[in-house]
Amino acid sequence: MKTSRRLPTSGIAGNRILADNRPGMSPVDIADHNSRATLGLLRRFGPLTRQELARHLGLTEPAITGITQRLVDAGLVLGRKRVAMTRYTAVEFAVCPDAAYSLGLRLGTDGCEIVMLDLACSIVRQEHVTGLDMIAEAIDGMIASFPASASLIGCGIALSPEAVSARTAIEVAVGHLAVPLFFLEDSEAAINAERMLGIGDAEGGLVTILIDDTVRAGLFIGGRPFHGMHGKAGEIGEMRSGIDGASLNETATLPSLQRHLAHETSADGWVEIAARHLHEAVLAISGFIAPGAILIGGSLPDDILASVISSMAREREKKIRDLVIAPWIPVVQPATHPKDGVTFGAALRPFNETLFPA
Repeated sequence: MKTSRRLPTSGIAGNRILADNRPGMSPVDIADHNSRATLGLLRRFGPLTRQELARHLGLTEPAITGITQRLVDAGLVLGRKRVAMTRYTAVEFAVCPDAAYSLGLRLGTDGCEIVMLDLACSIVRQEHVTGLDMIAEAIDGMIASFPASASLIGCGIALSPEAVSARTAIEVAVGHLAVPLFFLEDSEAAINAERMLGIGDAEGGLVTILIDDTVRAGLFIGGRPFHGMHGKAGEIGEMRSGIDGASLNETATLPSLQRHLAHETSADGWVEIAARHLHEAVLAISGFIAPGAILIGGSLPDDILASVISSMAREREKKIRDLVIAPWIPVVQPATHPKDGVTFGAALRPFNETLFPA
């Protein structure tokens, strides 16, 4: 295997823009928080002036001047004159996309999806490999063409339940990068993608349901991922419902669809059954945590996913008419990135841990 240039990690602190080991909220803690918040705003809204940043953050313009200068000195932000029709031209600040990069890996039964994002959270490269032994070479190829000044700040790795046993092999495959590795469940990665690249932080929290070899849910409640006391929250695949008492893993997965299509020419029957069981799971989740949004993604073909969501909406309206459920339970909608959201969310994790607000 060829050995290509690594992106340096110097210039950006490991877990902070400025490091400080003192306990409590020190001045450096506050500066780090404000720098992260500023970078987050610039990523989300694009170029902003000091006055606009001050309005968003509730800080004075002199305080913003210190924050932006610190980010400019770190090479993360660039200041430039805003084009205007008036005599007064304000300086606006924007994220430098090539200042830092992050890798994201999604490991599933179909292989490994790899994505590289820049600091503006735009996709720079994306590849799919079928074997663990191909990961290192694919990553080296991604890195080889980037400027020597760029920093690779970390690698996020999202694991499906079926791929957890491959964690050690993944660590070996990417160990030559010498950057922090962040392992997370694929359902949590999907939530991360929705929060930063999708619908944002919905009031009441988010639920993302992933459908592939199994069915599982990611829960973002109270401003943080929720896993439950025993880490089992979101493992909804074994939930049984309906007259037949079948589980979601038996009725609403990609393998169950494939088995259905092996005997039927149309997926309509499968869609009806899957939607009914998924709707029961949504009712159970919503009745207790009342999320602001429920989204579905995974490996289903786009047209099948759309049909499932449409059928779930009809189930919801029927239940509302029958006074079985409350009308405030949200309508299920497709994830912003149904198939790639997990990989994007994994790549966003290093940014959340180092530069952006968590």
